[in-house]
Amino acid sequence: MKSTINNQLFKKTIIIFWTLWWLIASWTDIVGGLAHLAIINSSFAPDTNYPALVSSLQMYHVPAWLPAILFIGIIAWSLISTGLFFWASVAITRDKEIWMHRAKVAFIISLCYWMAFFLADQIVMKFDLEENHMVQGGFQLMTFLAMYILPD
Repeated sequence: MKSTINNQLFKKTIIIFWTLWWLIASWTDIVGGLAHLAIINSSFAPDTNYPALVSSLQMYHVPAWLPAILFIGIIAWSLISTGLFFWASVAITRDKEIWMHRAKVAFIISLCYWMAFFLADQIVMKFDLEENHMVQGGFQLMTFLAMYILPD
């Protein structure tokens, strides 16, 4: 018996996966920021990303307000990526051209996020972070390419 894989269903699953991934990534940065501000204090809100950002920038003796602005920018870009993937997810029952266009927009905006991180990691010479970001961004690029390489 021949087994067939529904590639279009798989492509839609990729969109839903990235919607959930970006939602979780945004959530962890938001609650981490709130924990840093002592607005919440819970084990589900580790305050790790903001202090890591501050530590990364110390070699340049930047003003104290710059890490906060950059962290807000990171959260904003994450939320935009989340919103765009959600926008694509709600269209997966519509015509292929609609949900594929929305997915393309979401992928391009979020892949630019990773490229910004790659550059930032080089600037602050945090190659362990760069490796992590390369894996995450590379996986996202691979799934974006799968959307076009796999036949329907």
